[in-house]
Amino acid sequence: MIKSLQSIVLIVTLLLTSIVSANEDSPNSNLQDSKHVVMLLWRGVTQAEQGFVDEMNKNDSVRITILDADKNRETLAKHIDSLEGLRPDLVYTFGTTITLSLLGSTNAPTKFNSSGEIPVVFNIVSDPIGSKIVDSVDSSQRAQNYTGVSHIVPYEVQLNVIKELGDIRTVGILFNPLENNSQIAANTLLAVATQNGINVKRYPVQKTTNGIEKANIQSLVVEMKNDDVDLVYLPADSLLISNAKVITDIVHSAGLPTFSATESPIRNSGALVGVVSRYYYAGQFAAFKAQQILTEDTFAGDIPIETLQQFSYIVNADTANLIGYFPPVSMLKISELVRNKDVLETP
Repeated sequence: MIKSLQSIVLIVTLLLTSIVSANEDSPNSNLQDSKHVVMLLWRGVTQAEQGFVDEMNKNDSVRITILDADKNRETLAKHIDSLEGLRPDLVYTFGTTITLSLLGSTNAPTKFNSSGEIPVVFNIVSDPIGSKIVDSVDSSQRAQNYTGVSHIVPYEVQLNVIKELGDIRTVGILFNPLENNSQIAANTLLAVATQNGINVKRYPVQKTTNGIEKANIQSLVVEMKNDDVDLVYLPADSLLISNAKVITDIVHSAGLPTFSATESPIRNSGALVGVVSRYYYAGQFAAFKAQQILTEDTFAGDIPIETLQQFSYIVNADTANLIGYFPPVSMLKISELVRNKDVLETP
């Protein structure tokens, strides 16, 4: 069902009684009274949007317009320009790139942000403060008309899990130097790992018109082997997530295990292990905040920006068998074991 939405680039208006098509002939439909939510997406519908829609579906008086940028900044700019004509009651944004494009930064807000007329709920933003979307997640210190959900498990927690894996002295992190959130992830992991006695080395991935090149990843893996890297870390970055299968195939063929900060590379692309916040649950949490705004007339700035408090351990059993690297039994007991056939419909 969701797969059919993933390729949508044009505007698609949906009544939440059906995620696939609007049913304006239903006796329960009243477009004039319904609340209009516009969803600005970067790489199609993910499990985060499925969770958001499923939760919002409990309210029959809400309709949705999906605007998918399809990883194109020009398309995104056109979608943002179209918001005035669409007159939404609330805007949902996916990821740091979309959110910064719509709102700007704290020291350079956009016209849309400065007007404060339309509330925004952002989702799947790795570091709202580090990305300068907000100065504080505390609602008492914010006057802007937006709130949101961060999906990243605290780096201290991730590092503790990495330490549980065994003899990990050096972690190599692949990152996208063109994306601010990816750089922040690399720098933050470096700082936290240093405090925990683990070395971190950073390896910038070259972006091409087709995504990434295998030769670039192969070259970086050679560097990692020369640097005695014990484990490769995949941060929350759309470029790396979209190309995770290419990355994991090359990394694993070199005998190096992978740790993912997000769920999709483990399920869809064979990354070995991770402790993650599930996209679906993040979507539900974002919907909870949206409902507070739409049905309770709560000002978005009065709603705290939060991360999920419940994390999931996931281990890809096929990858563990492939590379001969198995997490300790104590970790396996509390982990969800997945196989490469157990894929989500969208990354």
